[in-house]
Amino acid sequence: MDLYHVAWKGLRMYAYHGYFPEERILGSWYELDIQIGLLTPSTLGDDLSQTVDYSQVYQICRQIMNEPVDLLETIVEKIGKQLTIQWPRIKTLEISLKKENPPLGLSKGDSCIIWTKTLE
Repeated sequence: MDLYHVAWKGLRMYAYHGYFPEERILGSWYELDIQIGLLTPSTLGDDLSQTVDYSQVYQICRQIMNEPVDLLETIVEKIGKQLTIQWPRIKTLEISLKKENPPLGLSKGDSCIIWTKTLE
């Protein structure tokens, strides 16, 4: 068995997460990066069922991003849980979620959470 790393970089979505009421009203742009370490047979044989379907990963992320929560940590944990349920052969997972221009009175800047998980 081989460990493949499949990644998505810069998935940009508009959503309404945040602890403060104005964040839930105004919304913000978010950028999501995901890297999955997937245990696969040593020969994939051009078989999608032996790897991760990009469109399904996007649908999971989009669905979770559409459900407002207070913390970025909650979002990445929910995404991680769904991905590991969908693909039990996942061995490592790193999810980075960046909130562009959080309402801190700054003219520029992002907040970011990076979540890493190693499964047995």
